[in-house]
Amino acid sequence: MSPAPGRCSGLRQTRHGWLAGALLAGLPTAVLAGACDTPVLGTLAGAERSRWEEFDARGQSLVRERGTLKMAGLRAVGHCAALDWEATLGRSQGARDYDGVSSTQQALQTQSALRAQVATLSAWLPLGAGWSVGSQLGYRQIRRGIAASGPVLGYVERFDQLQAALGGRYQAALGQSLRLAASGWLGGGPGGRVRVDLPQADPVALPLGRHRLLVLGLQLEGGEPLGAGWSWQAGLAYRREQTGAGDARALLRNGVPVGAALQPRIVQQHLGASAAAVYRF
Repeated sequence: MSPAPGRCSGLRQTRHGWLAGALLAGLPTAVLAGACDTPVLGTLAGAERSRWEEFDARGQSLVRERGTLKMAGLRAVGHCAALDWEATLGRSQGARDYDGVSSTQQALQTQSALRAQVATLSAWLPLGAGWSVGSQLGYRQIRRGIAASGPVLGYVERFDQLQAALGGRYQAALGQSLRLAASGWLGGGPGGRVRVDLPQADPVALPLGRHRLLVLGLQLEGGEPLGAGWSWQAGLAYRREQTGAGDARALLRNGVPVGAALQPRIVQQHLGASAAAVYRF
């Protein structure tokens, strides 16, 4: 974006969204039919190492951000008919060190403040021998604020993401009260526009390029798998997201054109650890 070094991120339509929706569509039917067990509820907390990079059309780095975000959320897991399901609500926030260039190509070091909220709904179809195939729909809202540094003014950007993914999972018992699960997701999301509040121009919505998503996870669970009461979970997760460059749009000030801006390609990587307390009714 020409007036300052920060950029925006989002998603474009993938061809796999209808596949994810097909498996998830079986959940409402099972719920209405009363074919669901009582869900397991839990709270989770953790931290993730977050990395954000932006690249120009030649592949040269424009921005690098690194920092640690705190995470907290709620989780529900259940079983309906032939499907296992999981719903999560999470929030992460923190600051990242910002190393980039200004619109005049001067080196700039500052900080970005990030606050993200995410909701996901996943459905798994067991295949036997510990294996399952799944689909996931997710919604993510992110606010990213770039702090002012010297003569460069700060600004805020906000965007929403819809994501759909297909996945696989393997579960194994390590003992009578200890279980391990490994999972992977691959997908993307529909196109979007990000609202950016610039210090010297009118608010602008920028289009975003094609989005790809990869998530890998490991989860260890302890406690009685069937009886009522408390149990615990610990997990590790790696997420990589790539968003292609968007098209340029005019910048206005009081309705008068003053420049143009576009969103370059973004690569995000997150490595996180979490712990959860789970209660089974």
